[in-house]
Amino acid sequence: ERTVASLISLGAAPGLLTDPKTKYPNGRTPADLASAQGHKGIAGYLAESALSDQLSFLNLDIKEDNNADISGANAVRTVSEQIATPIGNGDLTDGLSLRDSLTAVCNATQAAARIHQVFRVKSFQLKQLKEYGSDNFGISDEDALSMIAVKSHKPGKRDEHVDAAAIRIQNKFRSWKGRKDYLIIRQRIVKIQAHVRGHQVRKNYRKIVWSVGIVEKIILRWRRKGSGLRGFKPEPLTEAPSMQASSSKDDDYDVLKEGRKQTEQRLQKALARVKSMVQYPEARDQYCRLLNVVTEIQETKVVYDSGTTSSEGRVDMDHNLIDIAALLDEEDIYMPTEAPK
Repeated sequence: ERTVASLISLGAAPGLLTDPKTKYPNGRTPADLASAQGHKGIAGYLAESALSDQLSFLNLDIKEDNNADISGANAVRTVSEQIATPIGNGDLTDGLSLRDSLTAVCNATQAAARIHQVFRVKSFQLKQLKEYGSDNFGISDEDALSMIAVKSHKPGKRDEHVDAAAIRIQNKFRSWKGRKDYLIIRQRIVKIQAHVRGHQVRKNYRKIVWSVGIVEKIILRWRRKGSGLRGFKPEPLTEAPSMQASSSKDDDYDVLKEGRKQTEQRLQKALARVKSMVQYPEARDQYCRLLNVVTEIQETKVVYDSGTTSSEGRVDMDHNLIDIAALLDEEDIYMPTEAPK
């Protein structure tokens, strides 16, 4: 536990993957390794750290609107910012560990939801670029998170922009629903027409076969001495050259889509590990011990930094005193003596 806390405090990446193997083709995270060894508390701690680091890795800053509360990446606390709940009078250890684990679940859920929303915005951006072939719909990371940031509104006031957007969404949904119903009805009508035409063709099948046989025997074989329809071989059609640029773009998009799918699967797995930690008292206690170790390491680091700074100041003062003493000695040596009276 102390080793894991020390590595995370020093900036180790909790979301790295091991080399792929036949049993685990996508690799395994540190949380998976800890869970396989039975350390569910460490697994939940590492999974929460991976989610918060993934969100901070996106490097998306939130723009504050007037007096709105800070939301987005700032609302999710990193592991270094979390502190174990202090033990008070009358508090039970199980209750404190449960409170800390529930805080971890809330933090991990917010991080996973915001990462998923950012991925959806990026996917929409790629679709727009693929459809229009220009960079007019490029969305920066700041705009992406500002679109999903939740703003705090004062009670009793309504936002006109939100109402207008809701009306537009409702109108588009109604038009889409009407178009979908129309296409379904048209498809059913086409199927009915196809069945009727097939019935008519099968009804006149014998007449058509007899007519084709007469045409084949009399006209083609006897008069023209040809091989007939049975020996007719159509010429193969030449295939048009495929577009290499479009195929390469599709391949790149498929690769990005597959990578994003694997990332979302890892995020959901990490969130599930954090949630499963709440169900086991031993895992909750282990998570609290990790938080205490991290807090202890941070306090030791602060004390060490302050002690180093004060010691450097003392060394500088000693050097200054030594220089002053040396100057005084030099003044005594080179000071001219008064002549005897």
